[in-house]
Amino acid sequence: MKDIPHLTEAEIRSLANAQSWARGEDYYRSNRVENMLWRDGLLTAEVEGSEYAAYSVQVQFDEQGISFTDCTCPYDWGGDCKHIIATLLYLSRRRDEIEQRPAVADLIDNLNRDQLADLITKLSVSHPAIVDDIERIIPLAAISTQTSSTPSLSKVDTNLLQRQIRAELRSSLKTGYDYWGEEAWYDSNLGAALEPAIAQVQAYLNKGEARAALAVLEAATDAWDDGIDSLDEYVRDSFEDVAEEFTAELGEMWAEALLMADLTPEEQQDWKDILAELVETIFGGSSLEIAVTAAEHGWTYPPLVAAMQGSIIIKGAWEAKSPPFANELAQIRLRILAQREQFQEYLNLAQAEGQYMLYLHMLIKQGESDKTMAEARQNLTAPDDIHALARTLADNEEIEKAFQLAQHGLTLEKSQGKAALAEWLRDQASVHQQPELALQAARQALTENVTLANYQALQQVSGETWETLRAEMLQVIAQGVSADHKADIYLYEKMYKHAIEVVDQAAWFSNIDKVIEAVKTDYPDWAFQQCQKRAEAIMDAGKAKNYHVAAEWLQRGREILLSAGKKDMWNAYLDQAMDKHQRKYKLMPMLRELR
Repeated sequence: MKDIPHLTEAEIRSLANAQSWARGEDYYRSNRVENMLWRDGLLTAEVEGSEYAAYSVQVQFDEQGISFTDCTCPYDWGGDCKHIIATLLYLSRRRDEIEQRPAVADLIDNLNRDQLADLITKLSVSHPAIVDDIERIIPLAAISTQTSSTPSLSKVDTNLLQRQIRAELRSSLKTGYDYWGEEAWYDSNLGAALEPAIAQVQAYLNKGEARAALAVLEAATDAWDDGIDSLDEYVRDSFEDVAEEFTAELGEMWAEALLMADLTPEEQQDWKDILAELVETIFGGSSLEIAVTAAEHGWTYPPLVAAMQGSIIIKGAWEAKSPPFANELAQIRLRILAQREQFQEYLNLAQAEGQYMLYLHMLIKQGESDKTMAEARQNLTAPDDIHALARTLADNEEIEKAFQLAQHGLTLEKSQGKAALAEWLRDQASVHQQPELALQAARQALTENVTLANYQALQQVSGETWETLRAEMLQVIAQGVSADHKADIYLYEKMYKHAIEVVDQAAWFSNIDKVIEAVKTDYPDWAFQQCQKRAEAIMDAGKAKNYHVAAEWLQRGREILLSAGKKDMWNAYLDQAMDKHQRKYKLMPMLRELR
């Protein structure tokens, strides 16, 4: 079972806009987050909103952090909604209180086939909507378990797929108005209707069953055409300028299936004619031009053949000027060549078509790491590119060369990507027991990206040199980095006065709760003043709907002063506040409760 992750408030703040952050704070402090549950990477909660029923929140985590968030509220105004933010604040501040449950796979592990079938049947009765999901998922599962290398096309349930696409097109249109008063359908994603078909096609292509993929593509394209025709004309006209964005992936899938299918010349011509007509007639048809070219050229187009044989010219694999989709088509061809183990043709075509990074990665896989190292040192200027190659070298058990290339990347003039490269080198050097290299990379990682995580990583690898390094790094940190990250490090070091100075000097600061909580015992007056300041901003503005938030801030300040033995100070402040706001009838009962 995956452990519940640690999440900083700075990370949460990056997911929100100013309004959803503020409202998320309100919702969290109002104890509106309930039924928090962690199940093997998935965090779920219910959050009381403005409607009678609570909203359901889901947050999925993977090794890199948050991979997906969802809420049943209608919010779509930029960033995550207030309900998701409130849920993540609960995770950050009350992590130990979250209930943990076993993974679903563990729950059903001991059930036999009949028991599983009975379970699914019962679920479909109590939750009818699950039947649609079952219909969508079963074809993908069937594809992944097929063993025949030439499946019958009758097994491709195109009727079901077409029904799904038409239904998704209708349901994908948003109704009503957005936050700015604009009609919401402007933000509709019509392309989502094609996602089930794209997933099914990809599953067939992964198994090398290109003709089955073509059958799905043909059915999906027809259903898309019919579904779009059923929409109101003003909707189609409004989306006309961006139509190809919805069908871009569909066009690339067509091209890949056509090139993988080993078609006869007659079949190539038939598909070319069909697709050329669709380019002119269907909504978003211009994105199918890549498929028309794939059908027309196949693998026998003379400039393509010459390029794969090693002819490297300015025009690449094209007789005339290359089309806008040349890069996408080249990458599709390269994927197929790699699957067919035509590695020399891959290398030649990658060079001819300017796919230089793909060329270098394939050189490594073909055992040409020395050549890769020489070319990378001579031609690459971006640390991100060096990082990607170093990882490929490591994956191919060339760890020393990976380290050498990474060290070179850290000397480049460009700074973008250096932090990630240094962090990778630090961690890999530690794993491979190269402490000096790990220390060198850790220092640069912290210099490039001052975060608490990088500070702690440097401490971990520095050993006996930490005290000297600590003083040096604290000087670097003091020179000017993100206020949030600086305060995180000062709190970690229990340098509370420095953390307070950071907050006082910052124009904007998101981690105030964390600072208040850390320093309230040593600096109760300052901690109380921070609570007081936030409460008074609400009370002075007369924001009646937020008075409960002001009362929560004052309650927190009260607890800080009482814990510090400053009851008289609290009473004096409360008397002053009640006198000042005595005419605010909604606020006064809340203040009296704080006596």
